[in-house]
Amino acid sequence: MSLNKISNSSKVGLIKRTITAILLMAVVIPCAILGNWPFFILNLLLSLVAIHEVLAAPGPKRYNWLVKGVVYLFVISFIYWVFLKNMLRDPNLNPFTNGGIFTMTDIFVSISGVILFALVLFVIAIFDSKIQLQDVTYLFTVGLVVALGFMGIFFVRYFPNNTGFIQNPNFANMTVTGTWNSTVILKNYFHDYYVANNIDQSLASCLLLFFICIGTWAGDVGAYLFGMLFGKHRMNPRISPHKTWEGFIGGALFGSLLALGFAALFEFAFNMPLVPGLVQFGHSPALEAMNVMGGRAWPYLIFMTIMLPVVGNVGGFTFSLIKRQYGIKDFGKVFPGHGGVIDRFDSILANSIVATILIWITAYGWVFTV
Repeated sequence: MSLNKISNSSKVGLIKRTITAILLMAVVIPCAILGNWPFFILNLLLSLVAIHEVLAAPGPKRYNWLVKGVVYLFVISFIYWVFLKNMLRDPNLNPFTNGGIFTMTDIFVSISGVILFALVLFVIAIFDSKIQLQDVTYLFTVGLVVALGFMGIFFVRYFPNNTGFIQNPNFANMTVTGTWNSTVILKNYFHDYYVANNIDQSLASCLLLFFICIGTWAGDVGAYLFGMLFGKHRMNPRISPHKTWEGFIGGALFGSLLALGFAALFEFAFNMPLVPGLVQFGHSPALEAMNVMGGRAWPYLIFMTIMLPVVGNVGGFTFSLIKRQYGIKDFGKVFPGHGGVIDRFDSILANSIVATILIWITAYGWVFTV
């Protein structure tokens, strides 16, 4: 297979992307490791910029202050309502009184809030001739997707934190066997595992987020390089003219192998699985106690690894479709060489949503009636 000739503009673009990526990692990695308030604040800032980019995509003066205020209010409430709901339900989940520890024991979107969001947008469209039906569907759909994506990012970081296991009344008590031996409440499974194995829980609880980021972004880098060097066959010229099948395959293999290697390194070298009892190579007493897959957790790990490049590309194409619709190259310019927050995190948002759903229903033992 012959190599493509790399233009000077591509070389300059690659250098710019690399420098931006290094600076971005210098901020994201410490916040992700620290978790709790640093990660909360970082995600809040990113979500605010992302909402601004959604509103600016159809044109900087397309929407008035009322429309912008409504979108900001509802999207932010969708992202952070789960924290307020959990704090009201359990005072121990209040980061203002528990020492600043954030956990997510549940995922939740207010159906009433979703319906009200749609109704308010329709009412605005009825009385404002500048707001068309396309604007209503765009703001509602994309706003909800962005909200679910950032909620997913919070979930994959905060769910393994502290005692963040979902309380499932059907599996309240179980006997755990293996390297430790005790009867525990299911929601305390993570905590017991980390204590029994003398593991720093604040560090170990960030592994799932890093796994998703590595699989996604390494896949993007691999796709960019393989596509630039070997790309011949376009995947979808109408939506993303530069993405090729060669780049996708190369990026998928590179990202999946790197993510799988990351998971294997921490589990076998440091006894730190991505999510103890749910996403790991070894046998899971938790899944066995819940009669799920006979205690085999590795299929979920493999599935998530394969899922990352596929779902990530779906997320990328989805937001690229929006950019083509409104004739813009990028959603923003906050990250030189990468574009805006949505341009950089579109695949992460999509993967976080799917990973959250998979982990959540697995923690419930695939019982859909709870």
